[in-house]
Amino acid sequence: MVDCQLMSIGEINNEQRLLILNYLLSKGVKPRDLGVTYDYISKVRRGAARVGDGLLCSMLRLLTVEELQALLKGWVPEKRATLSDALRVIITAREDPSFREQFLALLSRYLGDYVQAIGKTWHVTREDIEAYVKAMRLRGVKDKTLRDRLYYIQRALSDMDWTLSPEGIRDYLAEVLEEDGQNVARHISASLKSLLKNVLQPRDPGLFGILYNSFKVIKSRPSNRARLPTLDELRQVLAGIESIEAKVYFLILAEAGLRPSEPFLVTMDDVDLEHGMLRIGKVTETKRAFVAFLRPETLEFIRSQYLPRRDKFVSNITKPIEASKWFGQEVIDRLRQRFLPFDQGRLRREIKESARQVLNRDFELYELRKFFATWMISRGVPESIVNTLQGRAPPSEYRVLIEHYWSPRHEELRQWYLRHAPCLLC
Repeated sequence: MVDCQLMSIGEINNEQRLLILNYLLSKGVKPRDLGVTYDYISKVRRGAARVGDGLLCSMLRLLTVEELQALLKGWVPEKRATLSDALRVIITAREDPSFREQFLALLSRYLGDYVQAIGKTWHVTREDIEAYVKAMRLRGVKDKTLRDRLYYIQRALSDMDWTLSPEGIRDYLAEVLEEDGQNVARHISASLKSLLKNVLQPRDPGLFGILYNSFKVIKSRPSNRARLPTLDELRQVLAGIESIEAKVYFLILAEAGLRPSEPFLVTMDDVDLEHGMLRIGKVTETKRAFVAFLRPETLEFIRSQYLPRRDKFVSNITKPIEASKWFGQEVIDRLRQRFLPFDQGRLRREIKESARQVLNRDFELYELRKFFATWMISRGVPESIVNTLQGRAPPSEYRVLIEHYWSPRHEELRQWYLRHAPCLLC
């Protein structure tokens, strides 16, 4: 039986409706089975009346999905739910225990893999940090120890956009170990373990176990003997990535050499399509990546394929959020402004899955930053230029880049980039 409420019946034209009617009549279905008279059926069959929506719904109830697919040559106009529908379902599930139980059962059955992926993520809040401070003070931890822990926790959370996931933590620690050294990586990994144990463990033991066991406190530099991927291998990885947004994220990391978290800091105001430049604007005590450049081929891909996809996604997601009145305008405006408004965890997983198929091993996103630096230096680009492009130069190097939207220094960097940067779409 086909439920017409789950179908976009307006897309089924009158010719197709007649085809369904004649099929049912040939099977011995009577007009009374459809809730109409012989006279009405006669008018419909000779073209004096059309098959209305009511009759169509009655006919669909007597068909299997397989029969309908055969009659419509494989095309079934399913009705797609909107985000507004999803919000109404969530509100109902929160208020109605019986509905909630059935909804969660369906969610687990049909979207179990996605739910499990979301279930591996902890979005840390300021309240969580306050809870951590209270827990540490109850344990009698010295003020200096607590200050040190908080420093490394807040530094890590700021760099990871206050979101902890197994892949995100591992990528971030690889980055810290490479750029800041073993001592800093040890402090950060130990501090994150402390946060998880004192705040998350009492609240959600399951998620605590997943995150806590996803990394170790770094005590020595692990031997990283994995060969960096070649340009041809990266092109194969790119071809295997499913979504346009994950492709763009991958292209920016591979062709600009940014840290894995930095593309998510970019707003639409930071994108200069005329000069092919992204303004990162991230300043911390150790990380100062202010600008990045993009290949012309990548710019064209962003213009023609990514931006229409991004704009549609933002429009679809912000309209029901605005209608729900659950969030303030500031939150909605911030979402509209993000250049990559998609879930970072999903993009990471898409890239890593494609890389695993190509490289036959686990792949860390930070390898793309190493690949970029190695590629540029092997082609004779001065180390000072590579350091500036990747945000490793001292603060004085960035003064011109900060004070001017476009300057001779920007143009010099761009020319070095265009002459020597790797190109995955060439």
